[in-house]
Amino acid sequence: MKHIPNLAALTGGAAVFCDETGVVRALAGGGAAALAGRAAELIAELGDEPMAAVNGAAVLRLAQGVLLLDAAARHDEARRFHTAMEEALPLIAQVVAGDVVLFDAAGKRERAVHPDGRSNPGAVGVITELCRKAMDERRPSIGTSVMIPGALAVRIPLAPDYGLAFNNKIVALQRNRQREGAPRHASTRYHLDDVLGDSAAIREARRLATSVAASPSTVLIMGETGTGKELFAQAIHNLSRRAAKPFVAINCGALPASLVESTLFGYADGAFTGAKRQGAPGVFEQADGGTLFLDEISEMPFDMQVNLLRVIQEREVRRVGAQAAKPVDVRILASSNKPLDALVKQGRFRTDLFFRLNVLELEVPPLRARREDIPALAYHFIARFARLMGKEANDIDPAVIAALAAYDWPGNVRELQNCAEYIVNVIEDNAVTPAHLPAFLKGAAAPLAPSRYRTRMDAAERDLIAQTLADCGGNKAAAAKRLGLNRTTLWRILKRLDLD
Repeated sequence: MKHIPNLAALTGGAAVFCDETGVVRALAGGGAAALAGRAAELIAELGDEPMAAVNGAAVLRLAQGVLLLDAAARHDEARRFHTAMEEALPLIAQVVAGDVVLFDAAGKRERAVHPDGRSNPGAVGVITELCRKAMDERRPSIGTSVMIPGALAVRIPLAPDYGLAFNNKIVALQRNRQREGAPRHASTRYHLDDVLGDSAAIREARRLATSVAASPSTVLIMGETGTGKELFAQAIHNLSRRAAKPFVAINCGALPASLVESTLFGYADGAFTGAKRQGAPGVFEQADGGTLFLDEISEMPFDMQVNLLRVIQEREVRRVGAQAAKPVDVRILASSNKPLDALVKQGRFRTDLFFRLNVLELEVPPLRARREDIPALAYHFIARFARLMGKEANDIDPAVIAALAAYDWPGNVRELQNCAEYIVNVIEDNAVTPAHLPAFLKGAAAPLAPSRYRTRMDAAERDLIAQTLADCGGNKAAAAKRLGLNRTTLWRILKRLDLD
């Protein structure tokens, strides 16, 4: 009986020791008297069992009597503390100047408030992986906010079943406005903090980008269409010692074959009919001292790859029609959405150029491989388009975020951005609901698998262009005019469909 006070302290509630008839021999802890008054009833409910949970109390039959334990007082105290935390959320939000949320053990937001203390029902019900991780690890963490781009968030487990999170929204928005107003090089506007997300995959990509930025070596940026390869290229340039120098980007797949050489290397006076009298520099000269980004390098014509290799190796460029070469100091960044090693095996890409480009490789993960970043990206894009269109979109149904997070996004971040633009276009007030989602996300129209979709679209496009060319007697200029395309666009389509 002398241990009854210790048992009460251990459970954080009441402890009562009595005989089989309910006569109390010792008691301790808050609510002990009430528990003692229920002793006979609890023992009767126990029956012949050695122990049982009866009406919220633990009943244990011992050799000397019956032990009753009840943690109701502790639970009441926990509930009071939880209620106090809920009431404190608006005050905390105003002090930290950011969004504040309470979340459960699974990382689902139970309550959320804006920085001014107003309730934020649009954030309630959203499950965040980082909050769940903080609960699993039972320790606080700091990282990127999934609610506000550029903001930091702190996540703190307060009890086994809930935690507190808050961000520095107002400070982040002020910093973003200052950064947007600050002058940048005319050809670059992306920095590494524009790469949103806190998944392991995107953190590794950011880490590697930071690491390679200090190097003068060539970087090959691999990734599917729409993943943000040029964003990473600009971020690497802006982190490098060449940040104050030019950043020149050229899409190798958008150049007609007849213009590739003069675009890359420039041309001298009189190099060809229609050439400017003083000639013109190519992109290598334009990027001198800075960075040249060769986007979609896999589309570079095979017969031009040897000339590109020579310039990269020799660090000098000779304009078309010129006699002398000019030295250039250019760092090369290249990107591809196709595996270059596979193109090498197919004989479509030079082995020596591949090895020259593939000094450092950075893989930009597809969106489906960093699904936990989708909510942060969705909030960012919806907010951005709402500002551009003069709308409010601050009440986002959790079901919308869930639908976005469940989709595979074959077009990656670019497709998600387009989806956000669609949503903001169709909303009428500040509420975003599942009714505002595109049909393919609402299930109203089941999308075809990407490969099947691409095959059908290519077939239809091939038939249309082939028929138009036949009608025009093979005259590409006439066909382009009839199709409403410029000649460069038609040339690029013909190349892609193997019709040239």
